[in-house]
Amino acid sequence: MSEAQPIPDAPDFVPPVPAFPCMEFPADTRHARLLGIYPQRQEGRFMQRVRIPGGILSADQWRALAAIARRLTPGAPLHLTTRQDIELHDLSAGDVPIAQQLLAQADMTSLGAGGDTLRNIVVCPCSAGGTGQTPDLLRLRREIAYALTEWKAVFSLPRKFKISLGCEQGCGRPFIHDLAFVAIRRDGQWGLKVIAAGSLGPRPELGILLLDWIDPVEAVPLSIAAVRLFAREGDRRNRAKARLRHVRLRMGDDAFRSALKQEFDVAKAERFWPSMGLKVAAPAGIVKRVLTFPNGDVTPDAACALAGVAMRPGFSVRIGSDHRVSVLAPDDVFIDAQLQDPALPASNAGKHANVVACPGTRWCSRALADTNNLADRIRAALSGQADTGLTIAVSGCPNGCAGSAVADIGLLGGRSSADGQPVEKYTILSGGGKGATNVLAQPVASGVTADQALTEVIRLAKSLANEPRGV
Repeated sequence: MSEAQPIPDAPDFVPPVPAFPCMEFPADTRHARLLGIYPQRQEGRFMQRVRIPGGILSADQWRALAAIARRLTPGAPLHLTTRQDIELHDLSAGDVPIAQQLLAQADMTSLGAGGDTLRNIVVCPCSAGGTGQTPDLLRLRREIAYALTEWKAVFSLPRKFKISLGCEQGCGRPFIHDLAFVAIRRDGQWGLKVIAAGSLGPRPELGILLLDWIDPVEAVPLSIAAVRLFAREGDRRNRAKARLRHVRLRMGDDAFRSALKQEFDVAKAERFWPSMGLKVAAPAGIVKRVLTFPNGDVTPDAACALAGVAMRPGFSVRIGSDHRVSVLAPDDVFIDAQLQDPALPASNAGKHANVVACPGTRWCSRALADTNNLADRIRAALSGQADTGLTIAVSGCPNGCAGSAVADIGLLGGRSSADGQPVEKYTILSGGGKGATNVLAQPVASGVTADQALTEVIRLAKSLANEPRGV
């Protein structure tokens, strides 16, 4: 192992960072992806992903998104991702620059929403929620993001790099991220546990415990160290083996920890790092309601309703994972009154079975299955079931973008042929730890039709309903 060194900002290594907002559709595919622009399966139509730092939007930003959707994508809703982003779908190539300019006017960005770079840093919705239990991780998110994005080479990594900040309940799903910090309390002091080198995909690999305790001030240099190691050691020839977890698998866990520690020591010694103490606000009697948007669809009317909620004094609206939005407020009666808008889904305590579906063949060019249709059928079949807290993830291909590999019940879409016609088939998994633990879901059936999958999911849901559930 050579001595740890930053990647030089050489022109033949670091491509120019695309300007945001773009004034015309990017000719360079790499630039388009860095700006969160991806082609859909429909010819000539595009998806625009928008980064939502910490999952928090102002009332004006919710209204701006609603206005953009009504103007440019009237036939498609806003779409919540599983990592606190929002997507616009069905844009024409000519509308993409318009969307980008409108986003910039509302102080929103898509730079880093896609491509081989640092992606949106996920922050647990519990953070600084006024419950007195979880510290404020939002400042730490800002410091990590700033330190990494000021380094030009971060825009030309071997593949994407995902970071999570969360609580001990595992809301940040630490084991499926390249780097995750979990806030823990020891002897009256707040620190961070560090999980590293996990990711999903066709062959998912969960992360490993890197450090059981660091001072919060060390989170920024450790993030720098992890990205530098990845930039140097990541496979730039084979994208299928180019995530940080592949570096770990190639090196072995012990060598990986040693290499990262070396980079960590270098980063810590480079400069003075200001104190980053985690603080917990005194309990303020905050109550929470969870809104679950089926298939992640948020209509413009719903976005405007969320804007109305966000502007109320003492209210906080936060996008979480799994197509959920948390609303925090200081009073039960008042919060329930504010959520009566017919454009919003009924609130719940987050304990109903939650069926998460990737866009599938509705939009995705890689999808093999109509995930939204099956997800709707599963919701209808389980609608009368008692609260379970189960997560059921329906993915349209083996990439498992809905989180199928770590769900309580996961489905992976595929295709086979019957009488010369393509037929959707599914692999069914069960028993995952939702990314909060290092437990992968295990296969229980394969090659089943959508009808058979529905029957099996209902059976599994009934079987799991009475078992203790994790996050």
